[in-house]
Amino acid sequence: MGFLGAVYFERFVGARLERFCNLSSWYTIPQFRNSSLKLLVALLDQPGYTFINLTPSEEVVPMMKMFEFRLLESHKLLYGPSSYVSLLQKKSEILPRTFPFYQARRVLEVLIETPLLKGLQLMRASSPARSDRRGVRLLASAELVRPVLSTLDQQLLDDHPQCGHFVVQDGRSYSYIITVKRKIGFRRWSPVDFVVSEILHLSSSGLASRDWQGLCQFIVAHDGSQAIMADSRLLDSKCLLGLQIPYHSYFMTRSGVTPDQIDGLYTEITLLDEVLDISPSPTSTKRPAA
Repeated sequence: MGFLGAVYFERFVGARLERFCNLSSWYTIPQFRNSSLKLLVALLDQPGYTFINLTPSEEVVPMMKMFEFRLLESHKLLYGPSSYVSLLQKKSEILPRTFPFYQARRVLEVLIETPLLKGLQLMRASSPARSDRRGVRLLASAELVRPVLSTLDQQLLDDHPQCGHFVVQDGRSYSYIITVKRKIGFRRWSPVDFVVSEILHLSSSGLASRDWQGLCQFIVAHDGSQAIMADSRLLDSKCLLGLQIPYHSYFMTRSGVTPDQIDGLYTEITLLDEVLDISPSPTSTKRPAA
């Protein structure tokens, strides 16, 4: 007996409608472990789907490779508020950039252990939902964002009421950002969880990157989080200066869908209250699910 969760959804990729299947929790009771692959085979035998696994455990990764899943992402990027930039730089200089896990650990130390966090909390309490910065307008909350969005983007908003919604607007052009609050646990190195705003969807990344640090601080203030986290494939090259957290995800497609056309909407990440555990192992990704 066993269970393999699957979240099905449809998304427009360019002008065509694509069908996706997000693999979620996978469990079989011990005496049936030898038959566990039958669950995966049955799932993959469904025609017309692009399959994604955003939270594979270390035990599942070899199976993904055996079934010719491709690497979707190798790491996430972490961005702290601007008030911490100099402290983050000093911490990250302690170890070479080739040690992304330890760099992320330094970020945690700064964000949780410094007294500046209290000042940030006070700043969040009076943060406006509308701001003009460097010639662009920043908007927060579904109520303010909705009138700016296209019909298709309004559907994304309606389907994710539990998420944070933000817009960077420049005239008639806009970048639409959808976030979800998520916890990062560093196990024995921190007595508390580290709450981040993970970016699940980002349109027009070039516009969003004009004042990336300001946008990150704006999002953090409204989500009540401590930092921004995102898959690198979603971001413009100007944003790729965050600290790397190793995190592997996989996909398999028969219709030509590319990694940059896959985001985190309509997946288990928006449905489950998960903690992303960062451990010393360079291959550790998260929980013992699929």
